[in-house]
Amino acid sequence: MSSIRLLLVGCLTSAASCQNASGPSLIELQQAQATWASHHLSKYAYRYQTTGFFNALDGQTIRLVVLADTVRTAQFVATNDSVPASPAIFPTIDRLFAVAIAAREDGSLVAAEFDPVFGYPTRLQISGPPDASGAILSSDLELLP
Repeated sequence: MSSIRLLLVGCLTSAASCQNASGPSLIELQQAQATWASHHLSKYAYRYQTTGFFNALDGQTIRLVVLADTVRTAQFVATNDSVPASPAIFPTIDRLFAVAIAAREDGSLVAAEFDPVFGYPTRLQISGPPDASGAILSSDLELLP
């Protein structure tokens, strides 16, 4: 299991000790998710980064290409080199919403920001133990032909 998948699982499971965290309401998350879904995007790319989670990819911006709700490629933005891990370990935008909703339900979602046009999460701030606290950032959505 990769470090990113472990990171996301850790964020969702070990943050239960942070029940006092407050963040956006479930309704706010669902409204943003509905905005995203209303665009019916099946081919897109975006930039993804985590900070604060203490994993090998922390702080590195990665360009993810998503086709048919599956991440197909992952490249480091700084070098254009492929990430030495399966692209499937990285989240689609839909999976980012699943992470946000699960973190909201367990009380670890501290804050969330959304793109004003497409509604996707541009920043998810998650609170938990040191290896499960940090931010998940997404930006620069590209619509692919």
